[in-house]
Amino acid sequence: MFLLQLLLNGIAIGAIYALVALGFVLVFKATSVLNFAHGSFLMIATYLAVTFIDVLELPFAVSLVVIAVILAAVGVILHYGIMRHMVGKPFFSVVLVTVGLEIVIRAGLLIFYGPTPRGRLTALPQGQLNFGTVTIPYVNGFMVLAAAISVGAFLVFFQRSRLGLHMRAVAENLEAAAAMGIDPNKIYAAAWGIGLTMAAIGGVMYAHYTPSVSLGVAVIGLRAFPAAILGGIDSVGGAILGGLLVGIVESVGSGYLGAEYRDVIAFGIMFAVLLWRPSGLYGTRDLVRV
Repeated sequence: MFLLQLLLNGIAIGAIYALVALGFVLVFKATSVLNFAHGSFLMIATYLAVTFIDVLELPFAVSLVVIAVILAAVGVILHYGIMRHMVGKPFFSVVLVTVGLEIVIRAGLLIFYGPTPRGRLTALPQGQLNFGTVTIPYVNGFMVLAAAISVGAFLVFFQRSRLGLHMRAVAENLEAAAAMGIDPNKIYAAAWGIGLTMAAIGGVMYAHYTPSVSLGVAVIGLRAFPAAILGGIDSVGGAILGGLLVGIVESVGSGYLGAEYRDVIAFGIMFAVLLWRPSGLYGTRDLVRV
């Protein structure tokens, strides 16, 4: 029963990892940028959730939509204001820009909200289902449901919409897509907007799961990075599977070995994948080792 409890907990946190990893993959697939500030955008969403839900007392659904729109707008502005000018620059120069963004975001939140952690949100039902010794908090179920709906909506958009078709075309062959009249800048901006929307949804849900809302929440981005590597840094489906797998392995491993091994397990998975299969489970084989 203890193992089953750990598996269920792993699926819940793995759903958040999947959302964040999907944002990683989407931005990389469209723009070839590894966004190491992605966890910080999720952190922004958690603090905004505290502001809208706890301070302004807005309904949960309204807050979620507003935060998603804000983060989507930030993604578009980020592309046109900064990342657009980094197109064609050396790979690691672009990576360092995202690292700089992470530092700026962290400093901004520290100035605005202060260093004191905020209590986790309780807008979602706080009860739990009991099956013998196995418990399933309602929050965990809502996390999985939100991730499933978000991922499902994105996959439909990505496969069926005109913009999704253009995004796939740009990811497949930028020159050919541009020759067909597709504006790469609009696609890049859309990728950033959608990627940060995923971070927004993950952040609002995670704010109900984490013991406290603090600057430490950004570590979720670092834990989701191994998930993206495991699934394949350019594979949408791989990001989802990788997030769930890392969440489950991390939960089971830390349950038996101790919570202090949580990060060791996540990054151990990443290093093993980079050594054994650098392209991940479903990534393309011609990716460069990073």
